[in-house]
Amino acid sequence: MKLNNTQLLNFVNRIKLKQDSMPKYREQIKNLKEKLQKKIDEDKKTDIKVTKFVIAGSWAKGPILRHTGENPIDIDLVLYIEGEDDNIKDDVEKLHDYVVKYLKDIYPSKENSDIIADGKTKSIKITFVGTGLEVDIVPVVPVKTPAEYVWQPERGGGGKYITSVTKQLNFSSERKTKNPSYIPIVRALKWWRNYKELKPDDSSAGLSSYNIELIVSYLDLTKGLETNIEEGLIRAFKLLSEANFPLISFSGAINSVPVLTTPIFIADPTNNENNTAKKIDKKLLDEIKKEANDAFESLTYAQAKNFEGDTIEEWKRVFGPSFNINEEEK
Repeated sequence: MKLNNTQLLNFVNRIKLKQDSMPKYREQIKNLKEKLQKKIDEDKKTDIKVTKFVIAGSWAKGPILRHTGENPIDIDLVLYIEGEDDNIKDDVEKLHDYVVKYLKDIYPSKENSDIIADGKTKSIKITFVGTGLEVDIVPVVPVKTPAEYVWQPERGGGGKYITSVTKQLNFSSERKTKNPSYIPIVRALKWWRNYKELKPDDSSAGLSSYNIELIVSYLDLTKGLETNIEEGLIRAFKLLSEANFPLISFSGAINSVPVLTTPIFIADPTNNENNTAKKIDKKLLDEIKKEANDAFESLTYAQAKNFEGDTIEEWKRVFGPSFNINEEEK
């Protein structure tokens, strides 16, 4: 039997970050923003300077999941950094060290937080004591053209690229506005990704939340809006399981897709030259395809079942034993 949106939203509401859990995180984010703005206002002009910041990631876009033991609440904090000349883009190590010192000035003596900086991968993270909130720091350097674009070193090391943080956020906002089921579909796919242990971490690549957002967006843009959550999930699993994964690019982005050197290409919706899935190798892609195919077959098979209990068992194979379509008790 098929499940309707009301039933599936009961599941999605269980896995999303609850409103009553948000104040404790909001307070820490508010405190961080106030400290950043105070330092920006007080800093005298130097050869390198933070000029502004933007909260990004799932917190800003909407499809954030609730905290679990293995999956803490995390947000992206983009720091716009400018220098006297363009040399700042030639020395990622200098940029990395500057950001680390900048954050330690804001939080002296690890004031209720830990600043984790990996000098080898140029990865910087703040972890707050108490809530476990993780803030991934993303330094960017504005470029003169195109407008609103920035130069960004790749997190985890390995490259640099031109993108637009503001246009990425606007792209996500437009997708949410046009399809009310966009966020629930993305949330459910992220939960599946975590349950199947396909999530990237500090030591390995994986299917990122951004990859999932872009796959759902691509399907809406090329196949038509899918407001039915069940059908939206099925078609996403179908795409992820295809033997020949489609090349995903976006008509509104600058530049074109380069010659492919990776087994999968999911373009940045602001710059088609950027592959957001470049770290997914063939072995991992095969694993993603296998799990996605199993999910596609399970949910398709579930639609053919006559009884709700049998249908739910198939959905649990995909999303785990916590899958539940009953309304939560108040």
